[in-house]
Amino acid sequence: MRHVLALVGSRGDVQPALAVGLELRRRGHEVVTGVAPNLVPLAERLGLDPVPLGIDSAALLGSDLVRRDMRSAHPVRRVRALRAVAAAGWDELRTGLLALLDDVGGADTVVTGLLGQEVAAAVAERRGLRMAALHYCPVRANRTVSPVSGVRGPGATRAVWALGERVRWGLTRRAENVQRGELGLGATRVHLPTRLRDAGAVEIQAYDPALVPGLADEWGPRRPLTGFLALDDDARARLGEAGSGTGAGLEAWLDAGDPPVYVGFGSMPVADPPALLAAVDAACADLGVRALVSAGWNDFSAAGGAGGADAGPDEKRVRVVGAVDHAAVLPRCRAAVHHGGAGTTGAVLRAGLPAVVGWYSADQPMWGELLRGAGVGVARRASTLTRPGVLAGALAEVLDDATAARAAELGSRLVPADRAVAAAADAIEGTGGG
Repeated sequence: MRHVLALVGSRGDVQPALAVGLELRRRGHEVVTGVAPNLVPLAERLGLDPVPLGIDSAALLGSDLVRRDMRSAHPVRRVRALRAVAAAGWDELRTGLLALLDDVGGADTVVTGLLGQEVAAAVAERRGLRMAALHYCPVRANRTVSPVSGVRGPGATRAVWALGERVRWGLTRRAENVQRGELGLGATRVHLPTRLRDAGAVEIQAYDPALVPGLADEWGPRRPLTGFLALDDDARARLGEAGSGTGAGLEAWLDAGDPPVYVGFGSMPVADPPALLAAVDAACADLGVRALVSAGWNDFSAAGGAGGADAGPDEKRVRVVGAVDHAAVLPRCRAAVHHGGAGTTGAVLRAGLPAVVGWYSADQPMWGELLRGAGVGVARRASTLTRPGVLAGALAEVLDDATAARAAELGSRLVPADRAVAAAADAIEGTGGG
């Protein structure tokens, strides 16, 4: 079978799906890969021969539209920004995916992530293809998991989800119908979740059932919960992130003291890197701990640590590095401060660490609430972490022995990554009969 991966968004959106693509290829399927242009090198190192698809996700996340307009206090400007971001790159994704399908002579299945699935679904409908979507958090209406804190009970939970779906449809309906028109499809008044259900699409829930008890039973086989997806050791080796993943300098630093607190915000734009590092340094001083700061897509050079350089405001207490191998580094840490992206959340949980989730938007506050509910974390809005005492106070809540023990126990119950990836591949194979 031929499966076309149409993957846009940040590395956290794309990399888990690439793990599934590698598993499908190992099983003998033909895997054709399209990824956001800035992530082509990532997929190339994995040997997937990718083509660029959609728009540069790093440029979008660093744009005024995301960093300024989406946070505007002016409601009209904010809604316009939300609508623009929701459909950003859809024209490029549509034309690129059509060209990719033409180049390879069609496909059996289109596989997409959460981002861009509206376009992928329309293309699949136009070409008569089956579709599978990877969801890294709950995004469909249910009675089990609330998308916001403070909502209790199955009826209220489902009502909040239904409201969220209506809001999303209001933001994207016009843009979706423009895409459908470009494809020669008629306009629709039916929102995407219903259309995917009616088309028999599988929506793979790529997170762990231990965090959302009861959801798998509610949703059934069309939305299987697989566990968090991650690359295996061989794939990480091709990325240069296997083994220790640390380098001699960081190895020596890790060996020189107690396990540190990991701090990393992935692709999320840190508004004020110097202020964040100052807050990390102050929290470490207050609590008597060390911190390892991974710069991610941010530039900490103005704060004394370049995005890829081993430096920091106080070398003995705070170490700033570039990208690190979570699987190698997190087990050597005692807690984590992160943005609450699903991939990082899964890696931190698998390492058995309690966490402070400094959330920005999207699914991140939900993950913070789920960790709080499990007794293994706390959540704060990311913009508050630089306020005096906020980070230190949050860390103090998760560094106690009881929280650490709960985190270790939960980590031991998570679905192993290889089984999660295999389950996702099984579900995709099932869309086409084998």
